[in-house]
Amino acid sequence: MDSETYSKYSRQIITLVEGTMVGDVQKSVERLLADEQYDLIADVLITASEVSARRLVDALLAREIIEPLIPAACLRRELRRPSMTGGASLGGGAIFRDFETDDEGPGVPDFIREEAEAITTSANQSRRIAAQKEAELDRDAIRARIVDQLVERLNTSDEALKALATIARTSAFEETRRGAAMKLANNKIATGKLIRAGRHRDLLVIADASGSIAVKSRIARSLAEAMPDQNAPEYRPALELVAEHHPDEETKAAARGALNG
Repeated sequence: MDSETYSKYSRQIITLVEGTMVGDVQKSVERLLADEQYDLIADVLITASEVSARRLVDALLAREIIEPLIPAACLRRELRRPSMTGGASLGGGAIFRDFETDDEGPGVPDFIREEAEAITTSANQSRRIAAQKEAELDRDAIRARIVDQLVERLNTSDEALKALATIARTSAFEETRRGAAMKLANNKIATGKLIRAGRHRDLLVIADASGSIAVKSRIARSLAEAMPDQNAPEYRPALELVAEHHPDEETKAAARGALNG
């Protein structure tokens, strides 16, 4: 993406990122689509407001344009409102003032103040840990919408299949990777297409990203029936998956024998 393109569409970019005026948002969406600025749309989708992003996603899907959706599904963060609350401070202020002393007096005894400060530090640390865990979950509505809409097109669109497999492999967010993987694995037509196309690497990624024993077992069964070539880099990982997760014990034993052979 060159700087001239950003300069040319600066008003549309700012409008879509802010997303405050719905009418202006719609005009910006229509302008970028009319000019077929799909690479720019892919960039904007990562940071656009939810209103703008939703309109861009729906407009692209209505035109069966899939590829610009992939960066947002992989990189877009949930837009969070800043917290208005700061850390607690039990150790300061008039709450610990000793009314029997003068204004310059020491206030409460040191051991009480130290205990209160320790409680404050612990509480603030707990809040930080909770905030970090919440950030790790990061359930962005636009990422979820992209995945759900691609799933609806899996059986009829090779582009949707390719995009969802890429998201399962590449998304920076575990929840999105797992969701894409689970929905791919549960679609027999989609997994059949991957097998026939020899996309064993994608199947291995789906099995790993799903975090599901049932999915791993299902994919191990499919791989056992159509293993990659012995010289392919995917051969040994596929064999390991079959050896560990295939539902048939004889097949698992044969795979273990091949690994040790």
